[in-house]
Amino acid sequence: MRSLSELVSALMCAKHNEEDARNERVKIEEEIAEQVPTDENGQKTIAVDDVKITVKRGLSYKADTVAITQLAFDKGLQFAPIKTKTTTELDEKGYEWYKKNNKEAYDILSKYVTVTPRKVQVTIKES
Repeated sequence: MRSLSELVSALMCAKHNEEDARNERVKIEEEIAEQVPTDENGQKTIAVDDVKITVKRGLSYKADTVAITQLAFDKGLQFAPIKTKTTTELDEKGYEWYKKNNKEAYDILSKYVTVTPRKVQVTIKES
């Protein structure tokens, strides 16, 4: 079994190699994308040496949705290009509160909740 010191050193080396590999991958992807033209918001698939390569470009949008909604109202536009989303999700802290403070309710709730362990995270910082 490796010592903790050896493991930390190996992890630091692996993270460095991973970062270098990521940077090289991104550079290669950019070079490929330069050679495969597409629309600014489209994709193209080509075959190179029996390997299919897809280059996909997209656009990200950010908007002041409140201002757009008000503008549509003020100008009498039929609709504003705004959509409203409503999502529901488990309040994990609330669920854990029931676990500690109301066992009966927790037992009922737990029939509808699946809890699995997350990946263990290890963070190192060189000093």
